[in-house]
Amino acid sequence: MVVRVAWLLLLPALVGAESTALERDVRALLKPQSLGGIALAFGAAGLAHGLDDEFSGHIDSELAAPLLDFGNFYFGSKYSVGSTAGLWFAARAAHRGEIRAASGEVLRALILAGAMVTPLKIAAGRQRPDGSNNFSFPSGHSANAFAISTVLSRRYGRRVGVPLFALAGFVPVARIHDRHHFFSDVVAGSVLGVVAGLAVDRGGSADMAFKPVYTKGLWVLQASWRY
Repeated sequence: MVVRVAWLLLLPALVGAESTALERDVRALLKPQSLGGIALAFGAAGLAHGLDDEFSGHIDSELAAPLLDFGNFYFGSKYSVGSTAGLWFAARAAHRGEIRAASGEVLRALILAGAMVTPLKIAAGRQRPDGSNNFSFPSGHSANAFAISTVLSRRYGRRVGVPLFALAGFVPVARIHDRHHFFSDVVAGSVLGVVAGLAVDRGGSADMAFKPVYTKGLWVLQASWRY
C-alpha cells in the first residue's frame, strides 16, 4: 500500500509534460459523468455481493493457468505503472510520438484508477478471502486491467479494444481464483477502471455519458461512449 501511494505522489512530477493533461483528467473525474460511473461501481458491487460465495474457488484448468498467472502478476500496480512509466520515458527519449502519447494516456489512467482504488481499500478495510490483509475492496488489478483496455480501445478502436477487454476479463477471474478477492471486489474494480480510462483527456469532446433509464419496471444507469 505504501508503494502504491508513493507512485501516486511521484508520478505527476515524473511525467513532466503529462502533468497538465493529468490535471484535466482529475477535473474530468469530478464531473457528473464520472461520478455517475463511480456510483455505478458501488451499485454493481452491492448487487454482486450476494454472489460472493457462489463465484469463488479454485479453477482447475491447465489451459487457463497461464492466463490466470498473467493476470495476477502483470496487472499489479507496481508492475503496470512501473512498466508503463518506463515505456513513456523510453518513447520520449527516442522521440516516438505515438508510443509516448499512448503510454502517457495509459499511465494517467492507471494513476486515476489508483487514486480511486487506494482510498477505498483503506476506508472499506475488507479482509481478503485468503486473510492476508484488509485491502480487498475494490480490486486494484481489475481496475488496472480495465483502465488500460479502455484507454487503448478509445485510441485504436474495436480491433484492439475487443481482444484487450477479453484479456482483461481474465484478471478478475484470476484474482478470485487465487483467493485474493471476492466477486464484488472485482466487479467494483473493473467498473472503476473503465471510469478512469474514460476520464483520460484526449483533446476532444466528452466521450462518456451516464443517464438514468426506466425499463421493465426497473431504473438503471445507462453508460454510453463513442470511439
